[in-house]
Amino acid sequence: MFKKKFILTIIIAILLVGVTIVIFDKAANTPKYQTKINSIILNKFFLLPDLIKSTVMILSGRRSFSNLFNDYNVKFLPETQYINLNLERKKINYKKTNRNSFYVDVYEDNLIVTRKNNEFYSINFSELNTKDKKIKSEKYEINKNFNSGRDIFDSLVLGNKIFVTTNTQYDDCKKLEIYSAKIEKKLVFEIFKSFDECITIGMGTSRLEHFIFNDQEGLLISTQDADNDKPGKKPQDDNSIFGKILFMDIKTKEFQIFSKGHRNAQGLFAKDNVILSTEHGPKGGDELNKIEFKKNYGWPIASYGKSYRKKNLKYLKSHKDNGFEEPLYAFVPSIGISQLIILPDTFNSEWQSSALVTSLNGRSIYRVKFEDKSFNKITYMEKIYIGERIRDIKYVDKLNFIVVALERTGDIGILKNY
Repeated sequence: MFKKKFILTIIIAILLVGVTIVIFDKAANTPKYQTKINSIILNKFFLLPDLIKSTVMILSGRRSFSNLFNDYNVKFLPETQYINLNLERKKINYKKTNRNSFYVDVYEDNLIVTRKNNEFYSINFSELNTKDKKIKSEKYEINKNFNSGRDIFDSLVLGNKIFVTTNTQYDDCKKLEIYSAKIEKKLVFEIFKSFDECITIGMGTSRLEHFIFNDQEGLLISTQDADNDKPGKKPQDDNSIFGKILFMDIKTKEFQIFSKGHRNAQGLFAKDNVILSTEHGPKGGDELNKIEFKKNYGWPIASYGKSYRKKNLKYLKSHKDNGFEEPLYAFVPSIGISQLIILPDTFNSEWQSSALVTSLNGRSIYRVKFEDKSFNKITYMEKIYIGERIRDIKYVDKLNFIVVALERTGDIGILKNY
């Protein structure tokens, strides 16, 4: 009798979760429209054992039994096509929220963790090399006038300073700003650059990258101008900073438009003279782009994605035929693309001329193999399933491993040669 009740309870629970997924299915495909309760339910759902999750997905109609037999040649960690990778999870002692967005940087022998909610932590490399899952960290104190409930969009360590992008609400409007602080026990942030133009479409990210351009040391800064079925007009407007990648001289703080026609650049990486960027498309059409000076990447005119709900909202498909730069690769359907790095050849001899592209909804890393060091042509792409939204990624040269920011759990993931 007890067994029957237990089995019945499990079935009812599975059905309830399945119904919940069906109810919130449309919202899940348009993240900006998700309610808080939906996000909480989905996060709890991903904590369930794989057997229960698979059963729920099948019963809810989100997957079919044929999916169970549709993974020919799919690799799962630690195995990839050419090498084995070990994923270690390290738990940081901070208060977890529903979505734990954070960024990672390297400073001397420490990893600096910058949370989107404006908290900063330092973790010594020795902690990352231990077998312990829970690691020690030191929280930085920050100046009170900077700690005002602001969101952090990205962080960058340059020399002995840390730079962050954020926005600040003024009486008349909200502005995109860059702050910097010397890396000491207390981070005293001061405005490095405040852009005059008001933000009209909400900011979700603004990436920073160090770059030398025309013998000038500076920063590359990505900006966005889109929100689902609100394409925005500023990416094609040369009088606006939004929908652009900017170059700013670090000494004079003067800036110029480096490239335009960007929707929502979630990732930015520069190595020598090569700049790669990842960009959210609308519904589908996430892009991997090679960024070149004064080039136009087409948004909001051309995209391989489509509108979410507005049937009369159309985008041109071909970029080249309409005078724009084609992406190196467009993900159709989209993967919720995020940050990327160009991986040094020293990581593993089997992974030469490779970039690693991370994803949010895709919960995977994609190894992008390029033909050569010009990074003009992609030879193939390899999917590496991680199982979590990945917000940021860094290669730690001193330790020869890769650090990823795991957003659902708030853990640090470490990928090592197995």
